[in-house]
Amino acid sequence: MLKAQVEEIDCHDLFDTDEKLETLLNTFPDLIIIKDGQDRWINANQYAYSLFGLEESQYLGKTSIEIARIKSKFSELFFSRYEYDQSVWKLQVLDRSEISFISHDGKKVTLDLISKPIFHSDGRKKALIIIGRDITDRIQMEKNNYYLAFYDQLTKLPNRFKFEEELENNVIISNALQQKFVVMYIGLDRFKNINDTLGPAIGDQLLMQISNRLQECIQEDWFLARIGGDEFSILIPNTRLENSISVAHKIIESIGVPFFINEYELFITASIGLCNFPEDGEDTQALMKSADIALNLAKEDGKNQYKAYSSIRDIKTFKAFSIENSLHKAMGMEEFELYYQPKIDIHTNRIVGAEALIRWNHPVWDLVSPNEFITLAEDAGLIIPIGKWVKETACKQNKKWQEEGLNIVPIAVNISAKRFMQKEFVKNIEKILLENQLDTQYLEIEITETSLMENEELAVDVIHQLSDLGLKVSLDDFGTGYSALSYLKQFKVDTIKIDRAFIKEIGENKQDELVVKGIINLIQSLNINVIAEGVETEEQLRFLRDLKCNQVQGYLYSRPVKAAEFKELLKKGKIKINAQTSKLNKEIENRRKFFRLNLVHPLLADMTIIKFMGRDVTLGKTEVLIQDVSIGGLSFISDIKMAVRPDMIISMETEILGENIEFIGKLVWMKELNDDVYSYGMEFIIEEKDRDIIAKLVNTLTVKIRKNPIVPDCRFIITDIYTFFKKH
Repeated sequence: MLKAQVEEIDCHDLFDTDEKLETLLNTFPDLIIIKDGQDRWINANQYAYSLFGLEESQYLGKTSIEIARIKSKFSELFFSRYEYDQSVWKLQVLDRSEISFISHDGKKVTLDLISKPIFHSDGRKKALIIIGRDITDRIQMEKNNYYLAFYDQLTKLPNRFKFEEELENNVIISNALQQKFVVMYIGLDRFKNINDTLGPAIGDQLLMQISNRLQECIQEDWFLARIGGDEFSILIPNTRLENSISVAHKIIESIGVPFFINEYELFITASIGLCNFPEDGEDTQALMKSADIALNLAKEDGKNQYKAYSSIRDIKTFKAFSIENSLHKAMGMEEFELYYQPKIDIHTNRIVGAEALIRWNHPVWDLVSPNEFITLAEDAGLIIPIGKWVKETACKQNKKWQEEGLNIVPIAVNISAKRFMQKEFVKNIEKILLENQLDTQYLEIEITETSLMENEELAVDVIHQLSDLGLKVSLDDFGTGYSALSYLKQFKVDTIKIDRAFIKEIGENKQDELVVKGIINLIQSLNINVIAEGVETEEQLRFLRDLKCNQVQGYLYSRPVKAAEFKELLKKGKIKINAQTSKLNKEIENRRKFFRLNLVHPLLADMTIIKFMGRDVTLGKTEVLIQDVSIGGLSFISDIKMAVRPDMIISMETEILGENIEFIGKLVWMKELNDDVYSYGMEFIIEEKDRDIIAKLVNTLTVKIRKNPIVPDCRFIITDIYTFFKKH
């Protein structure tokens, strides 16, 4: 038994008998050390002195500092613990800590220590009891598990999870320090061919050699990871995209040097996608998606090259990326709104119904049409809650108009194929009608041909159930799907809507006119109502009247309008042709301050956004058509719907009289010409000296156009604008 007689305290003061003390100390598998108030060791167990290689005479009655001088190997540990123990005495409470060191027999040991100070009744220090559990194996297991979770077993590089963690940390740091950084995705071209031909063993060796070459290309503070089978990623902190191009070149050249594995000389190339924080994404997922898009485009464009996301995205992809990132918040922020487009009796001009069309009041892009986000909503699993909201809102609004004494009409809602085939679809509609106390005649269901074709038997059953409830069903976009006309008897829908693509060609395409005529005659022979969508000209209207078409929808009468505006239309009951268009044209004319040169044929120009929401952006160029120009601004046509906002600065380049001209300005108005084609007014942001240059240019061009509308050395387009954008 170990014991010592010391002046201040004896171990016998703490325990009843020597036998109990001996049992307690030496049967414990943990370290136990007992010190007195002067830091003298008064007892310890066998495990403790075996860790430090101490004999009884070397430590009993001595302080930690004295023992440190005897055992120099542990001097640093004992000195530091002496300081630590003093702080425990000072705090006067149980303390927990962790230490790691190399034991007397050369093994690395980690102890979980509990230090408990004991005091006399008068407050004097009595003893410090230290118990330490060996957690070396547990720590090693945790490290092994962490390594398995966050590191690639083949290359020993961090894996995708670790890369995402590092990327998230860099986002936080770079935001705080207002720094930029670059994310680089590296994909091996045709690696699968090597793996399939020579076997996975050769493929694995190739990946390890590629990993080594990549490590030779990067600097110490960069972060390299293997994120997939043949894909790697590099995070380059505190740098700009343009500074990383040389790195991409270096990697492509390094990978291009032959690899020698066993008896094989292997050749492989790499494609690289780059993106920049924060321009190309402000969070982990956005940045990884941008880099992945850039990598895929590098591969599609021929491989063995790099693509920077900022240089490949145009305004369309920039906008799509932006709205996709904010789609999940839209419902919660109540950003959706229903617009209503009237259905008109072709002979009386009376409103006989309306179609409810969802719009998204986007905080950045203003009004976003369903064409731009419905597919994204389907991919994100949001289409069902959005569809439910549309039906509920349309029913509530129609019931409100009824209560206000208006002569209400049926409101049609579009139903996605996914929603239409849902098991509880019909019951949910019945529930919505019941909750709003709305008669079934005032709600119509619109589905597309493709919805029917996905599951014909189920579609027929659902249509029958809806009919039993008293609901009418319309078949939308007829003529664009794959259904045969013979299916119309089977499905028994109430209305057929002829797709706008056929209506648009009336007066221009005799074949489409014959198709429209044949469809209308056949549908009417089956006693099915016919609606022509997308009616925009009086010529189209006359053609449809001659064919005894029942109803029409289109901008000739009204574009989709807000609920308040549709309410006013309901009060009137009828709509005059082109009423909205005339009003909008007059508003645009009133805005113009300077003489405008109206171009007989539009000028082709390359447009991009150079500043957005106060931030400089780098985007690819998009082709637009300039309609007119003055010293104050111009108007142009585009197939992109953009927001009219003062913090979005546009650059537009074209050729006029052999000179490359760049106009810089902001949008001040937007007019929708028809589906997916828009006219914009752009106000120049220029100095007076530049305005004088434009004035001379406009005057010269005016004189030349009077002689010949196709002036040489200008980018005039002869093609009809709608045909131009359709081809593009």
